[in-house]
Amino acid sequence: LKCKERHPPGDEIYRDTEKRISVFEVDGKKQRSFCQNVCLLSKLFLEHKFLKYDVEPFMFYVMTEWDSSGHHFLGYFSKEKESPDQYNVACILTLPP
Repeated sequence: LKCKERHPPGDEIYRDTEKRISVFEVDGKKQRSFCQNVCLLSKLFLEHKFLKYDVEPFMFYVMTEWDSSGHHFLGYFSKEKESPDQYNVACILTLPP
């Protein structure tokens, strides 16, 4: 099976046409499976990443590089929608080049 999706789910909130970089805002409540998979991916690189299947309280911001074949994952950060402790970022990951 070949994936037919050419970009992450969610809304594109930033695009730099010169550098061909985009950022997508993905709601963990609306795109649960995608966000869980992003968390699993980060667990491969982050030794102390707490694997959390409850992604609904988080927003995910996914950075991609794009070309004629679609968007390619570069990294992401997540943040709680409502943080009682006023935390800005829950997790951040950038893939090596």
